Amino acid sequence: MSIETIHEHNKSAEVSFDLTDLVGFIWQKKLRIILSSVAIVCAGIYYISGLPMIYSASSRIVLGDNDPSFSLPAVVSDFGYGGESILDTYIEFIRSRQFIGGVVDEMELTKTPEFKFTGRSRSPEEMREYAIDVLLNGLTLNKIGDTYLLRISFESKYPNIAADVANFIGPAFFVYHAKISAEKANDTSNWLYDQLGALENKLVMAEDALQTYIEENQLIGANSQIEFARAEILILLEEKLALEKTLAAVKSSLLQVDSAADDIKTLKQVDYIIKHPMMINIRNNLLASQQAFSQISKRYKSKHHRYIAAYAAIKKLESEERQLVEQLIAGLRQNLSTYELRLESLNGQMSKAEQKHSELSRYELQLTKLRREIESTQTLYEEFVSRLQETQMLKDLGKTNQFSVVDYASVPIYPSKPRKLMLLVVVCLFAVVFSSGGWLLLHLIRDKQTRFRQLLRKLNVPLLAEIPKIKGSSSTKNIAKTLSQGERDYVFAESIRSLRTAVLMRSDEFRGRTIALTGVHEGDGKTTVSVSLAQAFAKLEKVILVDSDLRMPSVDQVFGLSKEQPGLSNFIARRAKFSDCLYRQPETRLNVLASGPTPNDPMIHLSRPRFAQLIKKLSEIYERVVLEAPSVNSVSDILVISKHVDSVILVCDIEKLESDSLIETVQSLRENGVPLLGVVLNKVKRVSPKRRKGMMRQALVINKS
Repeated sequence: MSIETIHEHNKSAEVSFDLTDLVGFIWQKKLRIILSSVAIVCAGIYYISGLPMIYSASSRIVLGDNDPSFSLPAVVSDFGYGGESILDTYIEFIRSRQFIGGVVDEMELTKTPEFKFTGRSRSPEEMREYAIDVLLNGLTLNKIGDTYLLRISFESKYPNIAADVANFIGPAFFVYHAKISAEKANDTSNWLYDQLGALENKLVMAEDALQTYIEENQLIGANSQIEFARAEILILLEEKLALEKTLAAVKSSLLQVDSAADDIKTLKQVDYIIKHPMMINIRNNLLASQQAFSQISKRYKSKHHRYIAAYAAIKKLESEERQLVEQLIAGLRQNLSTYELRLESLNGQMSKAEQKHSELSRYELQLTKLRREIESTQTLYEEFVSRLQETQMLKDLGKTNQFSVVDYASVPIYPSKPRKLMLLVVVCLFAVVFSSGGWLLLHLIRDKQTRFRQLLRKLNVPLLAEIPKIKGSSSTKNIAKTLSQGERDYVFAESIRSLRTAVLMRSDEFRGRTIALTGVHEGDGKTTVSVSLAQAFAKLEKVILVDSDLRMPSVDQVFGLSKEQPGLSNFIARRAKFSDCLYRQPETRLNVLASGPTPNDPMIHLSRPRFAQLIKKLSEIYERVVLEAPSVNSVSDILVISKHVDSVILVCDIEKLESDSLIETVQSLRENGVPLLGVVLNKVKRVSPKRRKGMMRQALVINKS
């Protein structure tokens, strides 16, 4: 089977648990499931038999007014009518502690055994609160459809109490509701009367203030005065505009006159002069005289009396024309002064008119404010009068509401709880499901070992041993303490002996004289297994333990060697003799070669021929050579070390190991030609004697195949 196929099969095995496996598991664990189910059922029956009998009684009442036309404003009362939430409001009122407390007092429930506190003595108030809690816990209120009907149910250990409470709640609420409504209506009426009195005083004061203001400022007919002031301002404004236009024309004409500089011909071309009627008349007379003179001059000589008379008439008209021009210019200058004086007078009149209009506008604004205050007070007064009338209707609310009991509760004969048959069926189903699920969950938690066993079988890699987790070992850093505890743990020691046996049984395929132990990751427990295996072999033969992990050595800590103790790195570098590097454990046949100081490049040391010669020589001197090597996925030192040993054992921490990591590690070792003897699962939950025998048989089968 290829590695890729194993990868795919492993992924599907981790996420799937088909029906066949489930049925097989249930059949395998049927006795345990049956026993645990029977225990749960017995406990359930004992619990059900001790449950008290609960009786339930129900009554039906109708709440609300069927006439939707009558409604109270929210400002007056908190009791609304005709809304969709009216029943919800009533339900909350019924469940209020104030109302339930009244029920407890009227029915004297504190004297009833069910409502009496059976513990230490309490005050009457505490006993009352306890009875209220009991009553609320047993009370159930349900709306019936979209109607105004309400179902009142109460559960009690005593059937008579259940019926009495269910029948008492409805009428008690009717009385309670009528009382609260009447109190609310009275309070509201008193408040409205107070507000009406205050509004009435405020209205009178506002009217008096308005009248006083009108009289003090003489504002009778204020609107007419304002209109008259506006008309006066308009007339003055029109006159001012016309005067300004005329004044502008006069100034323009005088500007032309001043620029003419007494030139009669230029003066006669000024618009004001040329268009003046008297100038037009003189100009026409002068033109007629000039025409007559032209005719006379053709007939008579200059000394003729007609010629002289015609010429004199022309000169006279020209003199009159000049005099008229001078008079018109003087008139323009006089008009300019007159117009300017009139304009100044108009500005003064307009200023007075505008000031008067402004004062009248302020008066009008204040009058409007006073009138608006009167109107708002009057409106509010009328609104409060209307509310007062509606509140008077509220006082008769108890007579108009259609509150009544539709169906009284009868004393129940049979208990409503507990339904023992149904509970027994539920307990049985729960027992079966819980037992099956519990054993299945426990199986899945423990099944990690099984998955790794199946995975190793598919990889054709022997499982040499399963080393249990040593009890009381919480830290992996103190290896010496862990080994000390392991020596006192029989199961751990037996597992190490099983590992030794498995190695011996595979001596046909591998010589097994030189063994290197490595791990998938750091912290997998390879040091603990290496030292324990070396000590186990030392009971049978002469053994040397070599710490070839030059990067993270730990064997020296196990045997309490100092950091200055020379070791493998010193011997390879020719800095110490072998006898100086060797440590002999007292009273055993175990010798130890520590790693020595950590070199700068451990790979170079392990690749030197001196290391290979050392391993070869040790295999000749000792019957068993055990090497602790670095982890596979940390560095590649194991690939160098594996070329000089007979076999390699892979130690895996089952608590941290993932299936993919194991597959990739085995694939990497095989691709590099590493003689993999088998796998050791470390820190397993349990190792049974039957399982150890099975691992030995598996190792023999794989060895023969």
